Amino acid sequence: MAHRNAPTGIMLEAHDTRDRIALFLSKYFSPLFAFIAGQIIAILNAPVLMEGVRWSLIGVTIQLMPVMVLYEIRLRQGRLSDPEMSNRKERNEAYLLGGISMTIALGVLIYAEAPASIVVLAASFLLVAVLSGIVNIWWKISMHASAIAAVATLATMQSRSLGAVFWVLVVLVAWSRLHTRNHTLGQVTAGTIFAATVVYLVYRFIGV
Repeated sequence: MAHRNAPTGIMLEAHDTRDRIALFLSKYFSPLFAFIAGQIIAILNAPVLMEGVRWSLIGVTIQLMPVMVLYEIRLRQGRLSDPEMSNRKERNEAYLLGGISMTIALGVLIYAEAPASIVVLAASFLLVAVLSGIVNIWWKISMHASAIAAVATLATMQSRSLGAVFWVLVVLVAWSRLHTRNHTLGQVTAGTIFAATVVYLVYRFIGV
């Protein structure tokens, strides 16, 4: 299986309770979870709820489907070191395709005059993805930390209590990535600060 070639030191199997918790957090509070959570927040802030739902689904389909299909193909081909693409170089292709698909999605949303909350979320995620992809060429920044921090920042701008919940998740996810040895403290810290800053600046600049 592909995971046999995982980078030395990466924890793939649980040996005690802490390991199980760390693996659970890494698996279920992944970038996909953060992406969906961000969409829900954006939908709830759309002027018309069903319009928000419709355009969110359209945007998500364009943004995610190509990357998910590529991931499944590479996983079946055994070309990934493990399901989390722990080898930094394996992520370049996904970042490139994701950047292209997210750019197309943003263009469609802007052209069709989708709700501002949906458009700004797409713009934020696109910028985070593109800049993370560039960094990934030289250094392995944490996608998990970036994704959950981006949503935590968005949630905080909508509700302090909701934001507090997500920032607790940020800490838990960061710990899980350290415990499973997928990332260093510098990588999760950089991912958190980087994504939070990008999302905050995009939302403040556009004024949504």
